[in-house]
Amino acid sequence: LLMRFYDVEDGGVFVDGRDVRTYEKDELHRKFGVVFQNDMVFFNTLRENIRFGRNLDDTALTRAVEDAVAAEYIDSLEEGLDYRADIKGANLSGGQRQRLLISRALAGNPEILILDDSSSALDYKTDAALRKAIFEHHRDSTTIMVAQRVSSIQNADRILVLEDGRAAGLGTHSELLRSCESYREIAQVQMGEVE
Repeated sequence: LLMRFYDVEDGGVFVDGRDVRTYEKDELHRKFGVVFQNDMVFFNTLRENIRFGRNLDDTALTRAVEDAVAAEYIDSLEEGLDYRADIKGANLSGGQRQRLLISRALAGNPEILILDDSSSALDYKTDAALRKAIFEHHRDSTTIMVAQRVSSIQNADRILVLEDGRAAGLGTHSELLRSCESYREIAQVQMGEVE
């Protein structure tokens, strides 16, 4: 809805106070860095997969790779950023694909960053390092994160809990632990004792 892949049937969606339907699509899309659940890795170099047709210099690519916690695995490859990914990234692990796609989203220094369950294949340590880098280096971006892990979103300014397609709670981590039974149950299962 934000990027107008679909339009709302009722009401409106606004970015910077403007209805998204008033933007030229390219102008609107330039505001976003997005990682969808089933995003595509192309049969091309890692560099070109991150660049994604944009005129980005190597400094922007390197910074994005570091922030996405992808530098370690990319630097270990003999070809580095010139390593060629297979179709759909078949020669990369799930975590490597996700970090490559996050690098793509961060490289353009977007106004709005959308991460749709994009760290599900990452271990908790890598996920924490990614969240720290986003917080420290992309704090001017509005970040919308869809996640199954409470640890991935617990420091968010606002958390929206969805249950059966409806809002079940809205607030900070602490507020939801007190006010939203389903959030509290998920937190208990994933993180143990809850305050």
